[in-house]
Amino acid sequence: MTVETKRGLIFDIKRDCSEDGPGIRTTVFFKGCPLSCVWCQNPEGKSHQPQISYLAKRCNPDVCDSACVKICPENCLQLSSDNKLIIDHERCSSCNKCIEVCPGQALEPVGYWIDLDELLYRVCIDKPFFDSTGGGVTLSGGEVTQQMNFAGEFLKELKARNINTAIETSGFFNYRKFSDKMLPFLDLIYFDFKLIDPEQSRKYTGQTNSIIIDNFKKLINEPDISVIPRIPLIPEITTNPENLQGIASLLRELSVENAILIPYNPLWHDKLEKLGKKSRYDRNAFMSEQEKNECVINFFEKH
Repeated sequence: MTVETKRGLIFDIKRDCSEDGPGIRTTVFFKGCPLSCVWCQNPEGKSHQPQISYLAKRCNPDVCDSACVKICPENCLQLSSDNKLIIDHERCSSCNKCIEVCPGQALEPVGYWIDLDELLYRVCIDKPFFDSTGGGVTLSGGEVTQQMNFAGEFLKELKARNINTAIETSGFFNYRKFSDKMLPFLDLIYFDFKLIDPEQSRKYTGQTNSIIIDNFKKLINEPDISVIPRIPLIPEITTNPENLQGIASLLRELSVENAILIPYNPLWHDKLEKLGKKSRYDRNAFMSEQEKNECVINFFEKH
């Protein structure tokens, strides 16, 4: 095995998940994403490197005498005029020395490298729950296909243990490599469809959607794999009637019978703030029932 096959970069493992596939599931979140969606629900999954998050309300430099600033070997930490910590994430080497000396736990690691055997051990603990409920393991992100060598080997080992497997993907990946490394070991794919217009896709996700649509068309013709499109409902971006009806028309042309609409969740703003990033999309409210109903009508009833 190569290093890329033996070791992967993840940022979370969540157990007892009920929305990431059938039955009780364990979901593994991989770091790294080729898109840059302005509403990203998991901004901690964007970077391809480990990071540090900062929770300002736990920070009290007077108590610790700015120990984190003093111990940083890269000199990438400093205090602002109002005693808030400023982190230069680009220079940070993720040595985690600052985390170790923080008495208030204001600093936390975001992402860590894990060996294949360790990850298998940690998810296979839950196999009795998978077996009794028809559940399994779901790989999410970030974008899991950014680590195809490791993810593919992980999926292969899960199937060898007779565990149901699923991924959640943006659809932006190299299909030839995906069909070789990951597809043979998958039971279910949740495929995110965000925007039908290529220029709108470039504006709001950083990439055009040609690869995404092409990959979806290929996947739905693959035997022995269930592919379910999911449409995130982002007010004033993906929820306009033209976009929803355009996606619905494409799915109808491809004889796709099932799709999932995912209402907007604004809780990602707190995650972004902890990473020292500024939001490019300011909606802080959940969707109203009226907004959800309008999306359902535009997507399902008209098509």
